[in-house]
Amino acid sequence: MRSPGRCAALLTAVLLTGCGGSPAPGPSASPAPPPCTPDTGTIAWDAPASTPTLLQVVARFLNDDLTTWRDLVDRPITPEVTGDGTDRTWIPTLARSLGEHLNLSLGAASSPDSELESLRTMLEGSTQKGWVLGYSGTSVVKAGFRVTCGGGSTPVAGTLTTWNSIDAGFLSCDDTAARDQPSDYGEVWTYCPTD
Repeated sequence: MRSPGRCAALLTAVLLTGCGGSPAPGPSASPAPPPCTPDTGTIAWDAPASTPTLLQVVARFLNDDLTTWRDLVDRPITPEVTGDGTDRTWIPTLARSLGEHLNLSLGAASSPDSELESLRTMLEGSTQKGWVLGYSGTSVVKAGFRVTCGGGSTPVAGTLTTWNSIDAGFLSCDDTAARDQPSDYGEVWTYCPTD
């Protein structure tokens, strides 16, 4: 016959270890909310900042020989997105959203780094003599954004930098009267040869 003290000790040992010898499971953890991205959330924009026209490409042509030119400026603009939790893959969606917000066509990839073919076509049949400068330019557009999503996802804030429209043209270095005219591309004249 077992004593009551021995039975109580056995019962206490069973209760402490559980039936299977392992602790009872706790409450299950909730799954992490999905990441908040421009494709899944709502984008709000700050007021954008836009630069004056930026000279992007300058090439100097000897007009009577369109196969002779020299690249003097070549600075394409590459869109970028910055901010904790942001990703380069967001750029197309952000550029489209900001473009719709501003009613502008904004670049989602690097701006074209050369307009030489179109500039040579423009010069064909020209009667200008001497050095001719072909150029293209664009504007940089920069705006802060905030993406919010439901379901407990953390909002994401950042800044998009991209470009708007490409403008191209040419001028004759011999056209001294045109140098005094106001232009977004006054810097172009500085690339005319001085000798």
